[in-house]
Amino acid sequence: MKFFSKEIRGLLAILCIAIMTLTACGERTEIAETEQETGEAELQARIQALEEENAQLRAQLEQYLAAETQPTETLPEETQAAETQQPETEQEIQTEEEQPQEERLNIVVFGDSIWDMDRGEKGIAAQVAEFMNADVYNCAIGGSRATLKEGESDVNYETWDSTSLTGMCYVMSGLVDTNFLEGYPAGGVIRNIDPAAVDYYIIAYGLNDYFSGAPIAKSGGDTYDPHGYTGALNNALELLKGVSPNAQFLLISPTYCQFYENGYMVTDSNMKDYGEGTLTDYANACRNVAEMKNTLYIDAYSTMGINIYTADEYLEDGVHLTESGRNLYAKAVSSCLKYGKPGEVSGNSIYY
Repeated sequence: MKFFSKEIRGLLAILCIAIMTLTACGERTEIAETEQETGEAELQARIQALEEENAQLRAQLEQYLAAETQPTETLPEETQAAETQQPETEQEIQTEEEQPQEERLNIVVFGDSIWDMDRGEKGIAAQVAEFMNADVYNCAIGGSRATLKEGESDVNYETWDSTSLTGMCYVMSGLVDTNFLEGYPAGGVIRNIDPAAVDYYIIAYGLNDYFSGAPIAKSGGDTYDPHGYTGALNNALELLKGVSPNAQFLLISPTYCQFYENGYMVTDSNMKDYGEGTLTDYANACRNVAEMKNTLYIDAYSTMGINIYTADEYLEDGVHLTESGRNLYAKAVSSCLKYGKPGEVSGNSIYY
């Protein structure tokens, strides 16, 4: 076996060391390259994952912004409409509270067949209700009169049976029961009246007082004796003022009449006297009470327009009113209630 020289052994040793070094370096290089490649791959994967996550986040952000933006784009119109409607609603409520609807007037009528004969829509009461935007309580009774009959007591409350003006006022005052009004439409009406809520009383009598020869005034100076026409009116005003202190009053005189025999007019209320004067006298007495008591007054006899020249148009039997007559009468009443002045004559000022 040959042995190399010391120099050669040294060179071989160096060569081995070099080879080992190179081998080690190569392996390290390969490892480094492998690690570098692995690191780059991982980094690329992480970058890709981050990009994907970022894309997802962007997508979610866009969805979130879109969801926030959508109501913001449509909301202003809806919100503006809602905000616009809300004040209007509040304003309407406030307006309704500040400006309530006009309350209907309460009008009570005491009279005879002129008011009682037609209780339908063509009747005087119904027309006045429409003209005046009012509730009209028609307590008129055909054939009734203002005065008490001779011999009737004005203080016998327990057995009261008179349908006169005094009797109706006694009912309103609570002095007598309504049983004596059974069978009359007025009996059912008067039960529903609250005296404290009455705005106007209309008192229209005189025809039947005239026909029955009732005295215009009782002798002896008692101006409140209901056995006389003026006394019955005075007495009624005092009774009704006691239960309806805020009410106003309208007195209406009787209307012009004609009288026929065998189809021909033989006389009229200007000339016919049943014992206590012509109908003109009763109309004048009604006017005197209205002036003394400072009430509204309609001279239905002289100034309403029903007279000898218009009787064919306004009177159906010489006494009661035709449809045209009832319309004329209702307009006169409504005009007086709206434009009349207490203590002054009305009846020819018709504004409808």
